[in-house]
Amino acid sequence: MSTLTLDHASPFERLLSAGEVVTVFKGGKKLGVFLPTSLKPQSVPLPDFRARLRQTWGSRVFSDAEVKAMREAELEHCLG
Repeated sequence: MSTLTLDHASPFERLLSAGEVVTVFKGGKKLGVFLPTSLKPQSVPLPDFRARLRQTWGSRVFSDAEVKAMREAELEHCLG
């Protein structure tokens, strides 16, 4: 394995520090890939769970007996 020291003003350093993978091309051919020590976290937007619940159930509040009955029906459906 070889070691390459980059100038501090190098665009490679900024990209690698940001967690980006840098691919090097010359003459349209891929020469290599620089990998950061830690990859940039992939941010996936989470759905608005509360909005989904409101859309599905509105302001409905279930009693303990209703919740128990629904759970038993789910288990019966899955296991049966």
